[in-house]
Amino acid sequence: MEYTELTERENAVINYLVQGLKNEEISKILNISVHTTKAHLGAIYEKLGVNNRVQCAIKAVELGLIKIKDNTVYE
Repeated sequence: MEYTELTERENAVINYLVQGLKNEEISKILNISVHTTKAHLGAIYEKLGVNNRVQCAIKAVELGLIKIKDNTVYE
C-alpha cells in the first residue's frame, strides 16, 4: 500500500503514540493543544489507512517508520 509521507510533526506524534502516551501527554511534550494533537492523529490515520491507535502503531512498525529494539522505540 502506498502512503503519503508524514510531516515532521506527525512523525513526532506517532513516535509518542507508539510509546503509549495519551493525547494530553503528547500535547504537553510537543507544546501543542490536545485539539491539534487529535488533528495530527486524524491526518496520520488517513495517510496510513488505519482507524485506531493500535492499528496505527502496528502499521508504523510495518512500514519502518518506527523501529523497536529491546522495548525501546526508535525513529
